[in-house]
Formats: sequence, C-alpha cells, structure tokens
Amino acid sequence: MIKKLISLLLIAALAGQAGAAAEPGPDKAVPAHRVAFAFHSAFLMNLHHFLYDMAVHKDKLAGVAWEQAPTAQELRALNGAIDFYRTHYAALGIREAPLLIGIKIGLSAGADDVERAAGLNLPRELEAILDAAAPAYARCLWPVHDRSNRAWIARAAALDTAYGAQVQAGIEHHMENVFTTNPIRTDVVFETGSRQGAYTDAQIVIPSGRRDYQDLASLEMLYHEASHTGVTVIMEEAIDVRLKATGRSTESDLWHVVQFYTVGAVTREVLARHGQPGYQPYADKRGLYAGYWAPYMGVIETVWREHMAGRMDLEHAAAGMVDRLPRE
Repeated sequence: MIKKLISLLLIAALAGQAGAAAEPGPDKAVPAHRVAFAFHSAFLMNLHHFLYDMAVHKDKLAGVAWEQAPTAQELRALNGAIDFYRTHYAALGIREAPLLIGIKIGLSAGADDVERAAGLNLPRELEAILDAAAPAYARCLWPVHDRSNRAWIARAAALDTAYGAQVQAGIEHHMENVFTTNPIRTDVVFETGSRQGAYTDAQIVIPSGRRDYQDLASLEMLYHEASHTGVTVIMEEAIDVRLKATGRSTESDLWHVVQFYTVGAVTREVLARHGQPGYQPYADKRGLYAGYWAPYMGVIETVWREHMAGRMDLEHAAAGMVDRLPRE
C-alpha cells in the first residue's frame, strides 16, 4: 500500500478552505478553482516506461504493435535496454522506489520532444541505455504510442471540460476538502509497467494503452489520480487517527477503498445527471470490491454512504468505519 506523507501544515491550509467546499450539495457546488491538468506525451518518459514494462513482463516485446518492424540492429538495441532494466529496475516498484521516482523527476525536466537523455540528472549508465534505445523506439514504436497518448488526452480533456467541475465539486464535498491549486503535471504513457496502471505523487503518470482507462473511465481515473495530490488528506488522517486510537494497524487499505468508492460514485452520478446512465465505476468493473477489498465494503455501504448522503460528518464517519471493521 502506498501512503502519501503529507505535512500537517498542508492539512491545516487545505482544511481551512474545506467548509466552503462542503456546504452545498455536490450537484450544486461550484469549485472555487478548477483542477488544472498539464498534459504531456513526452518521448523519454514514454521510452522509460516502455522499457520498464518490457522488463517486468517477460516476452511481451514479441506482441507489441510496431509502426515499422525493427531491423536486427534495432531489435538488439531494444533488447539490450530491456535487459538493463530487467537487471537494475524490474524488481523495484515504479510507483514507490526512490530510485525510479528520481528518474521520473529527471525525465520531467526535459521537453516532450527531446530524444537525448543528457542533462536530465539521470544515472550515467541509464543515459547511455536510453540514448542507445531511442532511435529504434523513435522509428518503430513512438508514433503508435504518441498517437494513443494524444487521442487519450483529447478524450479526457473533452470529458473534463464537460463534466470535470461537477466531479471535482462532488469529491470536494464528500472529502470536506479542496483540490490543490497548483497545475498537476499529467504524463500520459502507453503503459506504465505497473499492475495497478496509473500512479501519482506530485504528478500523475497514466496509461493510454489500457482498455480499462478508455472513454468515460478516463474521466474517473483522471480525478482518482488527481485526488492523490491532497484532497483526501483529511479523510486519510481521520482514519489513521482512529486506527491508532483503537490499536489497529495503520497499514489498512480503508482510505484507498473510500477514495475509489467516492470518486467512482461521484463520476457515475454526474454522468447520470447528464443523460449517461449506467456508468460502471472502475473498481466495480475490475471486481476490486469482491476480492481483497471485500472486508471493507460493509462499512463503506453503511457508514460512508451515510456521510455521502449528508447525514454524518467525515470525522464521525471515519471513526464509525474503523470501529466496525472486522478485526484482523
């Protein structure tokens, strides 16, 4: 489980704005500011995630859709880079390993169209690997991946324009908090290599090549990832406080289930109000609530739904959920 470490100063600053966001119902609230997504389809960021994906998933290279078939020399260059990633990075989680987070930050410093790794504060060995693989990737795969990324961005941006303000307002209402005012860098890559798909710290990395992130789901997952940048911090803190007070492990996934459930429910409700009923949220479609997260669903459906209906504040909802959780 990935838990963000967010300072108490940020909690206090955001909490001070929460009352205004939480007063009206989510169908009437107007955000004081709109979440700003700074979308990127960057060559080196995509190359990095492609190599990681191929390293983690053995033999996946044989099934990729080439723009142009690679020559024997190009294939050797790609396989050499994949072997390097398999040796050095495949055992690390791309979502949380400090080394890979540092690489992502370095890659973010370059322009989207830069194809050389020099000057980005990357490990010297990695610079050489990326530069060796870049020509083959540029000719044989990048056009496919970039088209996919740009199509995804266009669709997600259009949905955000149409429905994003109401989705944002609903999430802020239920979380009794507001989204960051800072633009959120959103890197769209073909695949992340992570089983979970997208991941977020200060920036979002989201895959355009996954079927479960397409069409209306792109709106939900965009706001799900954006909610990792601060809006859930009051909810997370309330749950953690009660877990500690009752002698339970703070490694509980309850906060993440609440996040998934809330963003999915808000997205479904907003779409239904605009003549698109029947949207199935991501976690429902993936069966997440019927598997590992099943033990949490009783308290979500009884206690958290009471909060979402306006009959219980967040602090009491957090305490009520924790108190009713099955003991480990």
